[in-house]
Amino acid sequence: MNILGFNFDHDGSIAVIKNGKIVSAISNERITRIKKNSGITSTMVNYVLKESNLKITDIDAIALSDYHSNLSHGVLQIYDGDNQIHSTRHVFVGNDYAKAIGHIMGEVIPVYVIPHHTAHAASAYYTSNFEKAWCFTMDSSNGVSQANSLIAKGVGNKLTAVSFPGQMVGVGYQLFTEKIGLGPALFKAGSTMGLASYGKPLKKVVENIDKYINESYFGYDIKENVFFEYYHKLWKDLTGSDDVMSKRETSSKKAMDLAATIQYLFEECIVDVVNNKIEIDDIDNLCLAGGSFLNCNANSKVKKYGRFKNIHHFPACGDDGNAIGAALFVSHNIFDEPRHNYETKEICYLGKEYEYIEPEYKKIAELIANGKIIAWFMGSSEYGPRALGARSILADPRNFNNKEIINFAVKKREWFRPVAPVVLEEESNKWFDFDSPSPFMLYIAKVLQPEKIPGVTHVDGTARIQTINEKTNKPYYKLVKEFFNITGVPILINTSLNTDGEPILETEEEALVFFETNKHIDALVLNGKLILRKLDVVSL
Repeated sequence: MNILGFNFDHDGSIAVIKNGKIVSAISNERITRIKKNSGITSTMVNYVLKESNLKITDIDAIALSDYHSNLSHGVLQIYDGDNQIHSTRHVFVGNDYAKAIGHIMGEVIPVYVIPHHTAHAASAYYTSNFEKAWCFTMDSSNGVSQANSLIAKGVGNKLTAVSFPGQMVGVGYQLFTEKIGLGPALFKAGSTMGLASYGKPLKKVVENIDKYINESYFGYDIKENVFFEYYHKLWKDLTGSDDVMSKRETSSKKAMDLAATIQYLFEECIVDVVNNKIEIDDIDNLCLAGGSFLNCNANSKVKKYGRFKNIHHFPACGDDGNAIGAALFVSHNIFDEPRHNYETKEICYLGKEYEYIEPEYKKIAELIANGKIIAWFMGSSEYGPRALGARSILADPRNFNNKEIINFAVKKREWFRPVAPVVLEEESNKWFDFDSPSPFMLYIAKVLQPEKIPGVTHVDGTARIQTINEKTNKPYYKLVKEFFNITGVPILINTSLNTDGEPILETEEEALVFFETNKHIDALVLNGKLILRKLDVVSL
């Protein structure tokens, strides 16, 4: 059975599930170059069909993720050309789903509209390889509390919504990000996480954390938007003002402490749900999804203080993952198709397949060891917001200045943003206090030898680690290994191949333009071919 999965809202995305397995997916932003772009276009449909070796006539069903949509006369209209598809609207939650008829590229196809948070849970559960697991999803939404968080239970190929914990702290994180003056939370929540490490949570909140946790909950039957009033009140209580901080104040100690405060409250609320709001039984596995779980600090708190032994994330935790989640739910839960046991690479790299030649690993590693900053474009693109070794900027972590160059000259973003390390999986426990693989860059860990790798050590002594093994991404692994052979350090700086406010690059043509226009990038590895810069002239 072949299923197309759609997510219409921000992070518009599309996926193909073929006989129960994910085979291709792409986000709208990677096509249009507009970050977080919403909607679906026929260009996206054709992209995933081509990569899946399918035609539109081969599609048996459409799975649509949406949490309040209006199904206009029960018909989903999808147009030829580059006309954008318009989202449907229908209100439902939990285990309910809607049915409709989709008109797409001349074909009439059944549509199954899956609740937003059910799709989040499905993206994590069905890619987890767990036979049984609890799921906790959370993000920030302007609707009722069912649109913010969900607890679900997966057994075999069935996933059932159990309860709505009414946890609204994602809304608080959104409001504080914007009040601190960092910008829209959809784009800048990661900046709040980075800034928080420079501050300390306010004593008033720390000493009364149980009170603040309890006040941040609301029953799921409460009227819409009341939770915004709570966080506005909290902001005013802590700052004495309802104003947005100026750009000049954004890097102040006050801003740092407020970022640390909402980060602390965010972490404590999430751990409280995991430990106290999920039924206690014999299941030791937890799946986390929703944009809130792109927060590496919170994920690490769940891992350290949560009661579950095994935790799984889908790398596209945000709404882009819902195209896959909705389609997996339809495949397994509705049509009872058997699940697939996924290797890490099968849920990481879902873009167009590019052929590549074997890179000159030693030469590239020597360039990096000699201070050069490399753009690395290899094979199929990553799915989700994190660079995982297919579209990366790579540099030497032994040099603190590389972080400054990347933030100021290349990425053009805030000075307080950390850059992440990629580390050989077999060497990671010698450099980081972390006892398991971290292939999706969704955890932080204490750096054990910070004096040797200042380029990736954040102000709080941690790093947002990605571990890599040869099976998951052979070229990426072999480059880090060669750098290890040369320097004795099994780590590289790894940050996404883009500039601030732009999506990660998708095509070879985009990579060449990026290289030509970013003079602080010293070389480009384009599907294995090394392209050097000489006297500001690109040399092929």
